[in-house]
Amino acid sequence: MMSELITGLKIPEGKIVFCIAFTNAAANNIAKKVEREFEQIPENIKISTIHTFLNQELIQPYYYRIYGQHFDKISIINLPKDDGYKRSKLSELEKNDILHQTKIPEKAKWIAYQKSSDTKAQRNIRQKLISHFAGYCAVIFVDEAQDISEDVRLILEALDKSGVDIILYGDPKQDVKGLGQFRKIIDGTTEVNYISECHRCPQSHLELSNSLASAEEQQIADEKNAEGSIKIVYESDIGNLQRFIDNGDFGLKYISMKRDRFATHEAKVIEGRFETLRHEVQKAVADKWSGQESDIEINRAAFHITEQMLEAFDSGRDVSDIISGWVNGHAFDRLTNKKFAQMASCFQTKDREKGGVPVVQSIESVKGLEAERCLFILTTDLAPYLFRERTEDNKTRHLLYVALTRSLDQLTILITKEVEKVYTRTFIDNYFGRYNNNNI
Repeated sequence: MMSELITGLKIPEGKIVFCIAFTNAAANNIAKKVEREFEQIPENIKISTIHTFLNQELIQPYYYRIYGQHFDKISIINLPKDDGYKRSKLSELEKNDILHQTKIPEKAKWIAYQKSSDTKAQRNIRQKLISHFAGYCAVIFVDEAQDISEDVRLILEALDKSGVDIILYGDPKQDVKGLGQFRKIIDGTTEVNYISECHRCPQSHLELSNSLASAEEQQIADEKNAEGSIKIVYESDIGNLQRFIDNGDFGLKYISMKRDRFATHEAKVIEGRFETLRHEVQKAVADKWSGQESDIEINRAAFHITEQMLEAFDSGRDVSDIISGWVNGHAFDRLTNKKFAQMASCFQTKDREKGGVPVVQSIESVKGLEAERCLFILTTDLAPYLFRERTEDNKTRHLLYVALTRSLDQLTILITKEVEKVYTRTFIDNYFGRYNNNNI
C-alpha cells in the first residue's frame, strides 16, 4: 500500500520524498517495488532505515551547527550489560567522535525537538535548521510505525509542526515491544484511516485474530485469499515432538518464549561480537604500540588478534586464560580491572540450547514474516488472551495477534500440555469449533 502511494505521488520540483522502514529487509522490499515501477529509484525518492535517515538527514548536517561536535563514525559494537560500564563505553566513543547506533534517535531528537539544557541561541539555530529541512522535504512515509520509540515519535511530531507531511503505516496490535508510541499518535489525532482489507491472511484466521481487535481495526481477507484452515493439535497426542515439528512442512514455527521442551534459537554467533572485541583489542594494542607502529599496522594486528581470541574461545578455552595469554605474549600491556572486564564482556557465547528439544523461533522474531503453513505453539501466557479471560491491551496480547496472522493458508496451533490441563480439551475444542469446525 505504501509503495503504491509513493509511485503515484507527484513530487514538486526540488523536493524529496523520504521512505523510512525499521529494518534493512523492509527498506529493501520497498526499494524493489519502487524500482520495479520506475525501472530505477528516482533521485528525489530516498528509501532507508530509520537510523540511516536520522543520521544522514539530521545528525550529520545539523548536529555540529547546534552542539559543536561532528561524528566521524557509527559504531555497532555490543555494549556492556552493566549500566556503569555502558555509560563509560558510550562516553569513550563520543570523546573519539564515534556515535553508537543506539544513541542515534536521542541525538536526532535533540536536533528536531529539544534538549533540556538548550540555550536560547541553540533553540534559535534549531528553528532555522528544521525550517531548512522542511523546505526540501515533500513528505515522510514511515512503514511499520508500531515500532516507533518515544524519541522517534517526538522527532516526527516536531517535523510535523514545522510543516513536513508525515504519513505513518502500521498496526498497533503488532507492537510486540510494548512501546505504545504509535497508539499514542493514533489516539491524539483524527487523521486516521483504517485499512480493513488484509492481503495476507485467510478469512478463517482473521475471524480468530479479529477477536483481539476493536471494531474499527478488524480486517477482512481480500478476494485473492483462500478460506484457509485452522488445525488444532494436542501435544499430549504426539508421540515424538521433534519428529512432528520437523516433518510438518511448516514454513514458520514459533512460540512466545522458550520452555523446557522447546528452544527458541538456533546456534549462532551473537551479532556484532567480532567488532565489539576488535574495538577493545585495538585500543589495547594502540596503547602498547603508540608511536612505534602506523595506524594501519595497529588495525591489522588488532584484526588478527581478535580472530585468534575468538577461535580460542569457541574451542572451549576460558576467557581469563585467553586474555592473559595475549598479555603475557606482550601483544598489549597488563589491563586494569575495568579494561579487563570490558574486554571479557565481549566474549559473548554462542547460543547453546539443550540437546534433544525442538528448535523454533520466537514470535517476536517472525513479525513481518509469512508462510503458507505455520505452527503456533500455544502456551499458558498467551492462552488467557486467546480465550478472552484477559482483554487488556499490552505486549502479550500483541504477541498473540502476530502469532495468529503469519499464515497464508494453514495455521496449526499446538496446544501444550499445560494449556490443556488448565482449560480442558472439551473447552478448547468448543472454542475453536466456532472458527473452523472442519479441522477440529
